[in-house]
Amino acid sequence: MSNAYILLGVLGANANAGTSGAFTHTYTETDNIPSFTTKTSFELGTTDFLTALIGCKVETMTITAAVDEAVKFSLDCSYRYENLSTTKLSDNPEVEPVFTFAHGSIEMPDGTVIAAVQSFELTIVNSNELIYGIGSRFPTANIAKQREYNFTLTAAFKDHTALLTRFLNGTNSASAPDAGSGTEIATLELTFTNDEGDILDINLTGVHLDEETLTQNVGEVVKEGITGWARGATNMIYTNDIQIAPKEATNI
Repeated sequence: MSNAYILLGVLGANANAGTSGAFTHTYTETDNIPSFTTKTSFELGTTDFLTALIGCKVETMTITAAVDEAVKFSLDCSYRYENLSTTKLSDNPEVEPVFTFAHGSIEMPDGTVIAAVQSFELTIVNSNELIYGIGSRFPTANIAKQREYNFTLTAAFKDHTALLTRFLNGTNSASAPDAGSGTEIATLELTFTNDEGDILDINLTGVHLDEETLTQNVGEVVKEGITGWARGATNMIYTNDIQIAPKEATNI
């Protein structure tokens, strides 16, 4: 992952701000996410190939980070229809630096850093539904329904109050499971700052932990696993040296 502009297609809104060298692009939730066109092409000798997928909308975005790896994201999208041509696209090299796992930190809640994290995965689901109408085999609309934020985290086991007690009742002082649903954890913040000072800051709110595992095997470091979900995202802020982020097209 070298830039976070795709968050516009995942969450729906962006506000540009900041000053030279530290421009911010703050992505926030909207009920209706924008569509976009995806083009890919191949050089095939005498006749090249290009496909344009029209009316793409992000169904699911997954961001992953693990020890010794670059931060990666993947998209699962639906689209309305496809156009083909024989004109190859020009190369479009990435100019932004890559985020890596070593650039990251996780706080839950804000201000409480989780130590020795081995991997993290965040999945954002838009639950889109394609709407069809009589007279055409192509969709007439693509409606986003409920949005979900699900995550998994693995950390080397160093402190039972970091994750285990929060799993038991949502606080760092539990000695037994809560008889009810426990206390909601206010926030979870995932931050990456690369070598050129670009920042990706993901802020989730209303965090709940579903499952906790503590795997123990001979000859291996004990690792703790957590799966959970959040009710929403306060925002996701991408900071770089570009003043204006790409925006939704108005000519379609």
